[in-house]
Amino acid sequence: MTSSLGALLADVRLSPEGADEERIVAAEQEMDCKLPADVKELLREHDGGEGTLGARKRPIQLWPLERIRAECEAQEVTRAVPGLVLFASDGGSEGHGWLPRLKKGKYGRISLLAAGAHEFEPLGDSLEELLQALAEDR
Repeated sequence: MTSSLGALLADVRLSPEGADEERIVAAEQEMDCKLPADVKELLREHDGGEGTLGARKRPIQLWPLERIRAECEAQEVTRAVPGLVLFASDGGSEGHGWLPRLKKGKYGRISLLAAGAHEFEPLGDSLEELLQALAEDR
C-alpha cells in the first residue's frame, strides 16, 4: 500500500489478514470478472475494513473478498449495469465500485437502488483517486 493510500485509510480499521492469491483467482472466476489491480493489492494486504474518510468522517466499508463475491450476485444494480464490480459502500444505500468499460473515471459511486449505468458517478481512475474524492466529500 502506498503511503498516500495509507494516509487516506488512517481512520479505517483494516483487517489484519489479507486474501491469498488463490482465493482472489477463485472469486474472479466465480464472478466471471477481473478485480482491478489496486483493489486486489489492497485485498492481499487487508481483506476488508470499516471506518471513516476525511475531515467530515465519511463512512466507508471496504468489503472483504467474500462479500465482494456475494454482492456481485445479490445486488440488483450489478445486474442492471453490466461489468460493474462493487467493492465498498458507505454502509447504507451508496455503493463504490469499478466500471472497466469507461475510458475515464472507471472508479465511482452508484446508488444501490439505481436503475442503470447512467446512475454511475465517475470519481477517479484509481482506488486512491476514488477514496480521495470520497474523503473530500465530492
